[in-house]
Amino acid sequence: MQNQAPQQQQQQLQFPHQQYHSPQLHQSSHHRQHSRTMPCLIERLPQELQRLVFSHLDYQALIHLSTMNRYFHQTINPQRMADPADKAQFVMRAAKDFPQHRPSEKGHDYKPGNFECYICFRVRSPEHFDMLQPQSVYVDVHGHVVRDREPDPRSDRLVMLRRFCISCGVETGIHAPFDCLTTRTGRDLWVCRCRKVWSKPGCLRCPDCQGDCPLRPRRKLGVDRV
Repeated sequence: MQNQAPQQQQQQLQFPHQQYHSPQLHQSSHHRQHSRTMPCLIERLPQELQRLVFSHLDYQALIHLSTMNRYFHQTINPQRMADPADKAQFVMRAAKDFPQHRPSEKGHDYKPGNFECYICFRVRSPEHFDMLQPQSVYVDVHGHVVRDREPDPRSDRLVMLRRFCISCGVETGIHAPFDCLTTRTGRDLWVCRCRKVWSKPGCLRCPDCQGDCPLRPRRKLGVDRV
């Protein structure tokens, strides 16, 4: 939800240096240190049982558990483990109901709300979304987006699209090289042939591959616009 899964930073506490030694204080400190390094009950279970436990968790619970410690962060992949329908329902509810994603207006300071992406299943800020994203694309028998030819209804399939972020659009081929985009905050972008996204007119030549910003935008995919 890049919009985007939340990450939590752990703050290490700093204790002043003790000028004296106490057996009770030393024992208590040793117990706290042992508790921090000792694996929890789920970590001590066999891998098969862990996977069984994780399979009963929804997308929100998997996201939360993956941020608890280093072991769960390395073991749990909410994107891969959660059911697609559950992921879609969660990001829809998060974008609508979570206070941090709602639009707000305090005086003259207006803050637009965030939007959900139904490809990476993250809630992200408006600058990550194209204002005129396509509503549909044709894909061939190999699952590739049809761009450089007319779709063939006999072999190509029309796929209706839900909202997706610019990063996912580039990764999946919906946004192709030399596409020009306008974010929901009004920022103009263009996609380079190396699939990097740059701002215009701030960057009209890609510093990585030396590709130039197109003078005329490509015709956008999709039957309608949203």
